[in-house]
Amino acid sequence: MNDFVNNIKLKKIKFNNSKESKKYFLNALVDAKHCYQCIKSYLDKNKNILEVGGGIHLLTTFLNKNYKITSIEPGGFTDFTDELRNKIILKNKLNVHTTTLEKFDSNKKFDFIFSMNVLEHTNHIERHIKSCINLLKDEKSILFIQCPNYTFPFEPHFYKWFIPFFPNFTFQILKKKSLIKEFGKKKYENIFNNLNFDCTYFNIKKLNLPITFINPLKNIFDRLDSDSVFRKRIFKNKIVHILYKIIKFFKIQKLLILLFPKFLIPYLIMEIKKK
Repeated sequence: MNDFVNNIKLKKIKFNNSKESKKYFLNALVDAKHCYQCIKSYLDKNKNILEVGGGIHLLTTFLNKNYKITSIEPGGFTDFTDELRNKIILKNKLNVHTTTLEKFDSNKKFDFIFSMNVLEHTNHIERHIKSCINLLKDEKSILFIQCPNYTFPFEPHFYKWFIPFFPNFTFQILKKKSLIKEFGKKKYENIFNNLNFDCTYFNIKKLNLPITFINPLKNIFDRLDSDSVFRKRIFKNKIVHILYKIIKFFKIQKLLILLFPKFLIPYLIMEIKKK
C-alpha cells in the first residue's frame, strides 16, 4: 500500500478531515490498488491505454508515470470528492476528460481499455460496451470490464441481499426506509438512482459480442484474505461474513472456483475484442 501511495503526488493536497471523507479516500485507495493488480498483465509502455471511470484518479496517477494513459470520468460526486479529484488532476498533470464515455469525442484509438465497477452505473449496457469496442485500435486490442453481476442477488454498494430478479422492488419498496435510515436520504438516492440492474450475466451474454468471461472467484477469495479494508466493507453484511467463515472452515474455495455456476458469480470479469 505504501509503495502505491508514494507514487502518487498527494503530499501538498489538503484533505477534508471528516470521517466520511477519510473513509471514502481509503476505500478509493484500496480499490485503485486492486484494479492495478487485475490489469497489470495487460499493460505495456508502448500501448495507448484508456481508463473508463477514473474516479478521483488515484490509479490514473499511478499509471501515468510509466504508461500512456487517458482517463474519462464525468465527476459529479460530493463537493469534497470533486474538489479532491480536480486537485489530483492538476497536481499530476493528467490527461483526463470530464465527460461520459458516450460523449467522449476522440479520433484516437486504444490498445487497451479498462473499466472497474462502471458498467452498472451506465444508462444503456449495450451502447456503453459498443462505444468502448469502437475505440479499440484493432483485433489485437482488448477491452477489460469488471462489474457486479445482478443475477447474483447481492448489491455491493448497499451491501444488501435482494429478492432474486427483483432488485428495484427490494430497494425502492421493501428496504427503502431502512436504507435511508442507514445511509441518509441523499446518499440512498444517489446510489439507487445511479444503478442499472440490467447489468447481469444473461443480459450481457445475449448481446452476441466476442466476450470471454473470466472466473473471478479466486480473485474475490484472495482479496478477502489480503485486503482488510475491502473485507470490513463486505462483512458489513452478516450473512456474507457467515458464508465466508463456512467456506474457510471447510476449505472449499477451490471446489467453488471449479463448480460454482458462471451465471451466478457475484462479479463479472470480461475480456472483449474487436470483431
